Amino acid sequence: MREYNFTGGMPDPGSFPIEGLIEAAGRALREAGGETLVRYPGDLGNITLREVAAKRFKESQGTELDPDDISITNGSMQALELVFRAYVEPGDIVLTETLSYMGTLGLLRHAKAEIIGVANDEHGMNMDALEETLRGLAAQGKRPKLINTVPINHNPTGMNMTAERKRRFIELAEEYDVVILEDECYGDIYFEGDPPPSLYSQAPPGRVIYVATFSKTVGPGVRMGYLSAPQPVMGRLMANRWDGGPSALASLILAEYLRHHFWDHIRETNAIVREKLSTLLTALDDNLGDMISYIAPTGGLFAWTSVPDDTDMDRLMTSLDERQVRCTRGQAFSVEQEDLANVRFSFAYPPLQDIRDGVEVFADCVRAAQPATVGVA
Repeated sequence: MREYNFTGGMPDPGSFPIEGLIEAAGRALREAGGETLVRYPGDLGNITLREVAAKRFKESQGTELDPDDISITNGSMQALELVFRAYVEPGDIVLTETLSYMGTLGLLRHAKAEIIGVANDEHGMNMDALEETLRGLAAQGKRPKLINTVPINHNPTGMNMTAERKRRFIELAEEYDVVILEDECYGDIYFEGDPPPSLYSQAPPGRVIYVATFSKTVGPGVRMGYLSAPQPVMGRLMANRWDGGPSALASLILAEYLRHHFWDHIRETNAIVREKLSTLLTALDDNLGDMISYIAPTGGLFAWTSVPDDTDMDRLMTSLDERQVRCTRGQAFSVEQEDLANVRFSFAYPPLQDIRDGVEVFADCVRAAQPATVGVA
């Protein structure tokens, strides 16, 4: 039976720049020589890749970023883990969207943090709700250690925070003296217009820690993310880093490729992802237009779908598993682990025909999980 894989934040396999990386590897290795590769790369990582990250930030945000304020990490997950190690002790309060990336929630639960969800709407975290939460905590003599947010192409919902909301976000963080952790892993995957400036580019130094990655546009297999923070925040974060730094070999090759092809690669991959999103939404409309709703994302890798509230979610997910349709249950993204009538589709990885066929199977499973059909032979 064919597997239809709609899980994980993975780009299209055909967009992986094999020939470009092969050529970049030859140039980078000949130029670097063995001396560079027999040494540990250090906590901040390869300077050329940090310069690529800084240039990307300047060109997308219009703001200068010092390469010495950037640390290359083993994917964005290591960046998040370093932040939590530095800031979060058991019992500490961390705020995040009510719906949040399950990997982040897993790290926070492992750190034994008290996770408080803040309501999110069509524009991301709701600032009125955030202000109410911060005011209530302050009245109890409590202050969160961090506010975690995915403001651009939010995972799982695909929502985007407006410029006005970002300005108020910074004002509230300043007023209540809380550090914001801005996870912008999907900031380069944009289909319509341009995203508003990042929180990091607008906030006073040290108020925001910025996390991004190359993995979502090149491939998670390269394991290359990064974080940005000024001193002394960077020193605090690196005090918890014990791995000797990221792979110098992978960094050299990726840096050599991206410094010549970054935006061309982004345009090419975004065109592929946009077509796959269109195919997914058309298939959902054709097969389940009368039963489900979804948030049509303007970027990112995920589509957040709502099935009827009375859907038997256990039966739905069991049926999907039996028929080899892999997508992620909404409950995985809930701070309170609520059993939500939602499913997240990751649409960039599967081929176009697999998207069409997989959604047909998904539609069969959704209908079979409705009350009128439960228990019917």
